[in-house]
Amino acid sequence: MAIIQTEFNLTTIRFPRELEATDASEAIRRVLLARIIKIRPDSDFIVPRIEPGKPLEDALRKSRLRGQIRLGFEDIADKLENERAGIISVHRSTDALYGGRISRLLLFSNDGAERLYRHIEELLKIHSPRILGCLLNADSAALGRLINRRDSKIKIVMADHKDAVCEILRAMIASSDAAVK
Repeated sequence: MAIIQTEFNLTTIRFPRELEATDASEAIRRVLLARIIKIRPDSDFIVPRIEPGKPLEDALRKSRLRGQIRLGFEDIADKLENERAGIISVHRSTDALYGGRISRLLLFSNDGAERLYRHIEELLKIHSPRILGCLLNADSAALGRLINRRDSKIKIVMADHKDAVCEILRAMIASSDAAVK
């Protein structure tokens, strides 16, 4: 059984329970829906474009220090595929229903090549609905400084723990509010 969803709908995504239990989920949804763009010019697949800000920077650094952030496309793709295989295996052996909530958050820089965005789009489609992808309105050098606090280039990161996902999503609200002011 393959779990593949080719459509991505921000109006119906389910956030982690911790966020759904509060008004945060609707505030996050509004921020995400306010700035959607095509992931690449010749695709109809949309993603939110997120503005970096101090709250988001702090959340990403904190998550990185706790070991809840993965860097690099290959590592992220391998982790997602291993998790997907586990979900399929559990489903086959127990008929347990998969919750269909976002449990992973993928952030990527705005200076990637067409090929990278095509691969990111495929990852997001294959691993939907458990992953949310957002284009960070920053280049790879800025993302590298944001994550590592030194000069380095990072094009893609993934929060792979629900606490990190919740914290980063909440920070997106605060960063968005700060960008408006």
